[in-house]
Amino acid sequence: MVEPSQNEIEVALRRGSAHYADRPITLSVCDPDNRLGRRPQLAFKRRDRTPDTVFRSFLVDRRGRGRFYGWTPVQLEAVALVPDVATANDSASSEPQVKIRRLSLTEAALLIAFRRTLAFLQIVRLLLAGNRKGAEFRFVRQCDALSAPNYSDWVEAQALAEAGETGDDVRAWPRRPRILVSIEGIDATAVVETRQSLETQTWRDFQEASAAEIDQLLEQGEATDDLLLLRLPAGMRVAPKALERLARPFAFSRDVAVVYCDEDHLDARGARVAPFFKPAWNEPLARSGWLPLEGALLRLASIPDGVSLQSASTAEIVRAIAQVSSGTIMHLPRVLLHRGPSCRRSDLRETSTQPKRERPAVSVIIPTRDRTDLLEACLKGLFERTAPADLDVLVIDNESVEPATIELFSRYEQSGLIRRIPLPGAFNFSRACNIGVDAAQHDLILLLNNDVEPIGPNWLEQLAGELDDPTVGAVGNLLLFPDGFVQHGGVTLGAGAVARHSFHFIDPKGQGDNGLLGQRRDMSAVTAACLLTRKALWHRLGGMDVQKLTVAFNDVDYCLKVREAGFRIVWTPAAAMLHRESVSRGADDTPQKLQRFAREERAMHERWSDTLKADPYYNPNLSLIAEEFVLEAYPRNLAPRSSV
Repeated sequence: MVEPSQNEIEVALRRGSAHYADRPITLSVCDPDNRLGRRPQLAFKRRDRTPDTVFRSFLVDRRGRGRFYGWTPVQLEAVALVPDVATANDSASSEPQVKIRRLSLTEAALLIAFRRTLAFLQIVRLLLAGNRKGAEFRFVRQCDALSAPNYSDWVEAQALAEAGETGDDVRAWPRRPRILVSIEGIDATAVVETRQSLETQTWRDFQEASAAEIDQLLEQGEATDDLLLLRLPAGMRVAPKALERLARPFAFSRDVAVVYCDEDHLDARGARVAPFFKPAWNEPLARSGWLPLEGALLRLASIPDGVSLQSASTAEIVRAIAQVSSGTIMHLPRVLLHRGPSCRRSDLRETSTQPKRERPAVSVIIPTRDRTDLLEACLKGLFERTAPADLDVLVIDNESVEPATIELFSRYEQSGLIRRIPLPGAFNFSRACNIGVDAAQHDLILLLNNDVEPIGPNWLEQLAGELDDPTVGAVGNLLLFPDGFVQHGGVTLGAGAVARHSFHFIDPKGQGDNGLLGQRRDMSAVTAACLLTRKALWHRLGGMDVQKLTVAFNDVDYCLKVREAGFRIVWTPAAAMLHRESVSRGADDTPQKLQRFAREERAMHERWSDTLKADPYYNPNLSLIAEEFVLEAYPRNLAPRSSV
């Protein structure tokens, strides 16, 4: 999103900012002269927080009327409107009329019930399960989702913004790639539909060729660096600027091997529906088929020897390129492909798998303080309900005093099953983990919360198997609350200002995850409630930050260091576990906790600011404030991106 500018418009608050802080609000706009444009942003300015301004966006219709709903940040200081420069009327003289007021919880609940009925029913289910914390979390997310545009309005607003883009002169590009287009399919009508969409292209340096003709070029070694391949299933239509936008990265870098984009469907009336917003390159999702790659643009010279277009799918070719080529696979987060009624994407997706490592040798590090009930369940899960493994269990004890806990320690220590290491002083999760890793006997290190326990016996074999891949540096897994809702489905950078668990408190059997909770996949970070990594890598990266990240974000920081060092982070549903994190405890809202959280938030932005703004595995067209797969009226950054 854009940064605040001098032409932002301060929103007059009828009462002090504290009256609106951490509450649901509605803001209405009447802007007939279109000074704000079609996609204005609300800038919420926060006191003593980093970043000091967070943004929300909403759409204004053709008459200049728009309405925003959402939950305001804690420590709100001021609110401003930032015009959408791509669609705003710079010569407008009249000021927009803006009204803001608080919503009652009843009003917010009714809006969610009528506009987002399925989500409201999920909130009710959470309440009925006694999961008040989850219900509150989802309620806030749904308040933020009330301003999400429907897809047809979003498409219209994006088209207006793109019409105002000046772009660059293709004649000034350092290279001018030539594109071979192969239309694949036997439905003559569908072939004609695809060919007609090609005739509207702004990029004219392309020609049709059959798969056999392109294979012949490859066999004869005539695939030059500036020769590109676009395979289109019959019935897929391409936006007028699709070839130009897809070709541009190749024109500016010979390191680019593949560029793919987002897509949607066309219904029987030709309306655009069902968008599919993709992540940056994610090999496990490409392998399983969850990530569709038809319509990707490939550099012909990057295709490995022996690969035949007549027998391999586009996804198979891209995966082969990823395995043997140093070329970059890039994702262009623009909807440039439209599947017609005869070109539907298959819903058959098989989860990619990694072989298990039988009887792994693992050092397990469990920070704890009292809570005998949780720790005993955790230890029983390790020793009684886990497939055979060479376990070195270190319990990092932060001044436990309850007699039952002391007795539990004594019993397990005397049997030789655990080693207890004292951690005196204030709780410091980072220090506890560093102490445990230093004392670990094995190279595989499992960070494990004392309130996590197995569901099935093979979870540790699954996690250890992931680290048999030398490109993987850390592994996380699916964690479920006792009521079956999701506690951890990976971590999304930028959500909640720094990072937030993906699919938090949703039903894994529902539709809110778009199938991702059943998919092993690359992620930017995973939680340290259950995280497997290597001791050598931990020490190489300096472990966790005991000074600036004592409680929050230390796991995210470690994962980002792992990725910075060139390793992948993998999340897998195959090692699902139970996480008994309290669902009834209150928020961390004491002055001391808020100050500590603000310091840790600031440390993360000082260290990883640019990274937090651009999670490669989350699409910039989607909201970081509402729940997953909710449209953002103003996309964050539509430049081509890679996963490294």
